[in-house]
Amino acid sequence: MVSSLPGDFDRRARDYTRRAKVQRSTAAWLADWLPPRVEGTALELGAGTGLFTRHVVGVCEKLVATDASPRMVETGYAELPGQSWTVAEACQPPAGDTYHWIFTSNLVQWLPDPALAFRNWHDVSAPQARMIAGWFIAGTMADWLALCPESAPFRWRESAEWLALLDETGWEVQRSEARTFVVQHASAAAMLRDLHDIGAVVPRRFSAGRLRRALRAYDATHGGSQVFTTPFVFLRLEAIRR
Repeated sequence: MVSSLPGDFDRRARDYTRRAKVQRSTAAWLADWLPPRVEGTALELGAGTGLFTRHVVGVCEKLVATDASPRMVETGYAELPGQSWTVAEACQPPAGDTYHWIFTSNLVQWLPDPALAFRNWHDVSAPQARMIAGWFIAGTMADWLALCPESAPFRWRESAEWLALLDETGWEVQRSEARTFVVQHASAAAMLRDLHDIGAVVPRRFSAGRLRRALRAYDATHGGSQVFTTPFVFLRLEAIRR
């Protein structure tokens, strides 16, 4: 199976754990909300190579880690052997079990139909199942996207829109919080190269000339600074299945 999500994550799986620095930080922040013990069967969606899985395995009774990328699953299994790893689309979670916990980190912003995914997660969950999840929201890379909006790989949503979408699909949010993680880059080109190196890219929908102009404009707004800061706004939440 090859992922239907945008991006080039399958090809970049081998280097993902090493290069995905902000994703590692957000996964650790999300893990602060894990309980001391996770009883029953837990499902992790978009596990990638296991940045969040590493935090879950120590508290989980039974975990099924999934990702749509075969190479991500292969790499995750190699790094965290002994866990159950399965290739599965996030919108089509594996059947055959009833899940008491749903985990996902750094995935949901990529989903082409998040409402469908939330409903399907609801359908495979036990009554009163809990979800601990986090993903990037509007405000991420704001300066760059203001100059080059056509480079956005998906439609960015505000926190309130995400919470409303969860409510509409049968999930009652118990708590939520957004935090901005700041990443430093030497230039706009370096920022885009970092994203490219982890597979967070989509086929370009604009010309090379348009990209060069946007890069020059972005660099100019920083007044020749040697260090540029890029915001990544991450929403974490805990919800319960109604």
